[in-house]
Amino acid sequence: MNTHDRLYHLAKEIDTKVTAIEQAASSGRAATLTWNISAGLGTVTVDGMGSLRSVNLNPDAVETQTEASLARHILRAINDAERAARTKRDAMVEEAEKGGFR
Repeated sequence: MNTHDRLYHLAKEIDTKVTAIEQAASSGRAATLTWNISAGLGTVTVDGMGSLRSVNLNPDAVETQTEASLARHILRAINDAERAARTKRDAMVEEAEKGGFR
C-alpha cells in the first residue's frame, strides 16, 4: 500500500471515530435519567446535560417532612441526578473514544 492509500485509509478511520464520538455525545445529551429522592419522597428527572426536567413527589411521604428537610432531600436528589447524568454522558463518549487514534 502506498503512502497516499495509507493516508486515505487513516483519514477514513479518523472520520469514522469522530462520527461515533459525536453520536455518543448527542445520545448522551438526549438521554434522560430518573433519580429517587431519599425517604421515598418521589423522583427527579434530568436530561443528559443535567438540566432538571421534572420532580414527582409522593404526597404521603411529603407530609412526614418539614419544609427544610423536604428541600434538602429534593436538592440532594437533583444534584446527585445531575452528577449521574454527567458521568453517564462522559462514559458514553469515552466508550466511543476507546479505540483511540493510531
